Amino acid sequence: MRLALFITAAALVLGAPVAGQAQAGPTRTFTARDLFGLSEATDPQVRPDGGAIAYVRVTNDIMTDRGHPSIWLVDPATGEQSPLVADQNGNSHPRWSPDGTRLAYVSSGGGGAPQLYVRWMKSGRSARIATLDEAPNDIAWSPDGKTLAFIMLVRDGGRSFGAAIAAPEGARWAPSLKIIDRLTYRADGEGYLKPGYRHIFVVSADGGQPRQITFGKFDDGGPIRFDKDGRSIVFATNREPNWQLDPQESELYRVAVADGTLTRLTHRVGPDESPAISPDGTKIAYTGFDDTRHRATKTSCSM
Repeated sequence: MRLALFITAAALVLGAPVAGQAQAGPTRTFTARDLFGLSEATDPQVRPDGGAIAYVRVTNDIMTDRGHPSIWLVDPATGEQSPLVADQNGNSHPRWSPDGTRLAYVSSGGGGAPQLYVRWMKSGRSARIATLDEAPNDIAWSPDGKTLAFIMLVRDGGRSFGAAIAAPEGARWAPSLKIIDRLTYRADGEGYLKPGYRHIFVVSADGGQPRQITFGKFDDGGPIRFDKDGRSIVFATNREPNWQLDPQESELYRVAVADGTLTRLTHRVGPDESPAISPDGTKIAYTGFDDTRHRATKTSCSM
């Protein structure tokens, strides 16, 4: 049990009385099973007018040992809460449109691959914006509200030792040989990662065919941000030849939405990430530090 084991050590510490502390009545130790009764609030998103907050509530399912995300709305004036949609499971990544009338989000409520949706808040109706092969994330709206950008895995066939012969009808063969050439190929809670690279796509906010605008055997990282004029997107990535050997290194780049032209914005040793565009579009704030190869380094904000 991944979730339960995660808190077992903490439960032993938290449940132990402090030396010399008087015990006031019966107590109960917080156990691993109690974790499944807890909920977690993450990814809060304030509507542009400040009148509502969308956030992701994660509950833990004891039958599957997994967390289930759902999107809830909070009225900051009254604290009143309500779920975004009737199907509460499998919804995440809420992002308000610039005018606050729509909410983009990711949903796997239908049981298939997570898809990109937009909800028109006045009517309470949602529509799937595109049919995607992989789960989208790091969603961003263009300033005019006409375009959505997101990051998605682009599958890669990987290496092969040659074409395998076809198994005879009715034969029971072992699974095909798995060739791994990525330094990071597994993750907690996911197992073996799908082969491929994460890239930026854009699609009309009214629906349509997504268009890939970054390419190459590199992973592009979010959050992604549109420039003020909506013509380009700022993001973080490491595009050096040995990028897999230096996971702490990244630079800010700008990619043109029209033709995918890349412009490198930062040049230093260390991670530059999490860009935020100033309201007038003249400055970019981001976090990072100069990597001096020390064991611990404090992250700071730059502009």
